[in-house]
Amino acid sequence: MRLAFYAPMISFLHSLPARHGIALAAALIGGVSLAALSVFWSSDLAHVFTLRTVLERGGAVTETRYNPIGILALSMLAVAGGSGVVMLGRLVMPLVSRKPRIDADRVASVSKTLGRELSNVLAVMRGDIANREAYARALADAQVRLGRLPEAEQVRVIVSLLVAENQRMRRASSDDKNKLDACAREISSLEANLRAAEEATLKDPLTGMGNRRLFDEAIERAVGESNARRTPLSLIMCDIDHFKRVNDTFGHSVGDEIIKALTRIIASSVQETDSVARYGGEEFVIILPGTDQRAATAIAERIRRHFGAKQFSIRKTHEKVGRVTASFGVVEHRPGDDVEMFVQRADAKLYEAKARGRDRVADYSDHSTA
Repeated sequence: MRLAFYAPMISFLHSLPARHGIALAAALIGGVSLAALSVFWSSDLAHVFTLRTVLERGGAVTETRYNPIGILALSMLAVAGGSGVVMLGRLVMPLVSRKPRIDADRVASVSKTLGRELSNVLAVMRGDIANREAYARALADAQVRLGRLPEAEQVRVIVSLLVAENQRMRRASSDDKNKLDACAREISSLEANLRAAEEATLKDPLTGMGNRRLFDEAIERAVGESNARRTPLSLIMCDIDHFKRVNDTFGHSVGDEIIKALTRIIASSVQETDSVARYGGEEFVIILPGTDQRAATAIAERIRRHFGAKQFSIRKTHEKVGRVTASFGVVEHRPGDDVEMFVQRADAKLYEAKARGRDRVADYSDHSTA
């Protein structure tokens, strides 16, 4: 199994919270270890021990020389593989309690399958240990018998028995490799399912943007990085003006289309390093790492102008909805601000924009744009 199979997971790790990234990284190491273990077992047994028969005056002596490095490598691969699978299980379990329920059920199913695969891996390891112990006993018995044989023909008989035993051991190792390959494939599938379940719990189903949970995790991370690196960080909060009136007049389906229109404009106005989340029904938040207040205000103003310039209508009836606007609050993170204070200041500026007539951007400069 090629180790490159796991390479696409690297980019995914950057999108996870630290605790999930560490657990998933450990799980990946476990998967790679299982793959390496299967290759190791399918190779020549000389990696673990060598058998040499020496003819001396008193008879034939068989020496078994064990390779401590090979044994250590085999043990480390087995431990890493098992530990990685356990860590993946630890990553799965916290997700079981998360909503929506359909995602929790999905993750619970993944966890159950993961436990079964871990049992399979342990069973393969126990079977291989038993095979190796039987093989070691056969070698030891042959060594004793060879030491008592005076004739070369009798030595050849014992050696042929050892060859047969070696072939049996290789067949058993091949079977174990196939079982480990199957377990590794199943674990890779579980990793993909886990990624999909994790992403589903972070996305808003209507817009495809992040949800409140993603925002909570992203803002904690962004504030921590801003404090540690002393880099600027800004936050934009926006809300569609008079949205209840639109819903009451034209229906929720029209309101949903207006929300998605604002989402598209926001997505086209930010960078990949920024985080966008639907904070409430018609309210959005944009986290802008490395961006000061002036640049953030310019982004908010651009979104406000583009959204306010659109004329909405109902596609089926061609009834005109007209122009819909949005208000924005912009703040820059201050040294000493915790997450709650940072968000409260942005919310206060959004409220100020609403109070001053809506369809405007309010920040902590001496003016607000409208």
